[in-house]
Amino acid sequence: MRHRLLPVEIWGIIFGFATACPEEWEFGTREHYGTFWPEPFGLNITIRRWKDALKTRRSLIAVSRFFNQLTIPLLYQSFFAIQSRQISHFRLALQTRPALGEYIKRLGFFAQPDPYPHTEYLPILRCCPNVVFYNAELRPSGLKPAPSLRSLELIYTPEFDDKPTAPAFLYLLAGILQATPQLEHLGLYHLPVRIKVTNCQPFVSIRLEYLRTLHLRAHSPYIYLPGTTLTVPLFSSLTLPRLEELLLDVGECDEGVLSGIPVLWLQQIHQFNVTHVSIALCTLERSHFHRLRKFILDFSSTSDDTRGKLHEKLPFIQLEEIELVSCTTPIDLRSDAAFQALYLVFCLCADDTATPKLRSLSTDIIGLERRRRFMSPRIIEERLNELQSVVNRVLVRGIEPRGLASSSLRSIIQKLIRNTETWIDDGTDDGFMTEWVSSCSEDEDDSWGSDD
Repeated sequence: MRHRLLPVEIWGIIFGFATACPEEWEFGTREHYGTFWPEPFGLNITIRRWKDALKTRRSLIAVSRFFNQLTIPLLYQSFFAIQSRQISHFRLALQTRPALGEYIKRLGFFAQPDPYPHTEYLPILRCCPNVVFYNAELRPSGLKPAPSLRSLELIYTPEFDDKPTAPAFLYLLAGILQATPQLEHLGLYHLPVRIKVTNCQPFVSIRLEYLRTLHLRAHSPYIYLPGTTLTVPLFSSLTLPRLEELLLDVGECDEGVLSGIPVLWLQQIHQFNVTHVSIALCTLERSHFHRLRKFILDFSSTSDDTRGKLHEKLPFIQLEEIELVSCTTPIDLRSDAAFQALYLVFCLCADDTATPKLRSLSTDIIGLERRRRFMSPRIIEERLNELQSVVNRVLVRGIEPRGLASSSLRSIIQKLIRNTETWIDDGTDDGFMTEWVSSCSEDEDDSWGSDD
């Protein structure tokens, strides 16, 4: 009975610490770029840690009746389904003991190669009135989240393409947003870049008083047909008085996506995530940003569009943090515009008059995959040397640029330079890829000559 000597609240803190799984609470909102689903390697690690935490919780439940009463809420506070059978078992448990649904705060349903029927998880949602985080696929069904919901992440599914003349998913989403006035985070992924034009605006009267983060990712493999309109600008009609973080990953779009963002949003956001191609083509100016402190720039797009170039019009002067992602793309792919944009950002970080408030610069540079590069190793080496030079200038300012896992970016680039030197010494520079690059250059030279 010695456990009675401690207050119940203290035991709850101890149990929570002993069974903590950070990935469990960051599974949806931690990723800034790339695909919606985590990479297989990271996903496997997360699943393993989550299973370990669940095993500990189940062990605590079996210790005594007192421990059982305290740890049941911990065991059922989160549910993330990786396999379809988990959904069936969990739904059966809630039907047998409905009171368990009151403990659930977070729900996540992650797709597999053979997707499970979405009708399985709708009954689960109805049994969980206190859910604050919900993550699933957006399907044409009667989804009615709990009014207590504070975080919502949905992935668009192709099922809506059955009715291309009516953006059904927008009207479904409008109903969801109207039913969840407490939302603080909204993430929508794999949205179609364009949809058929309609006569009404689904979001015209929706005000989300507490929404602080909005993440929109648009991806579409379809050709832009006449009579279609950009999807992302439609969200600009939402009233978001407290928006602080805006993430827009719209691939290689035209300038209409970013140029249509309400000025009020830009003036109040603290963090802005966007692709370098999108912002190079837009008409945003430094004066549009008043409170911006963190800027995340995605270089995954490889367009060499000459109509727009990244330059000092961006709001760098008040930035405190800059994060650069997909940086290996402009280094080892054949895209001069992307690399020049990356190099420019480093130069601005080295200039204390251009970025006087900067205190943190991070990138995801960690390595170059030899088998996947599309550029001559010699050119890669030249680009890395250029980056090394400007990184040294950033260091002079007293800012330590970081790569993945907080590694020193200077040491990472030095190692990559040595690797490319090894590739060249091995004769790789005379390989097929170099010949392909040279042939492309000759084709370009011939085309210019023919124009003359």
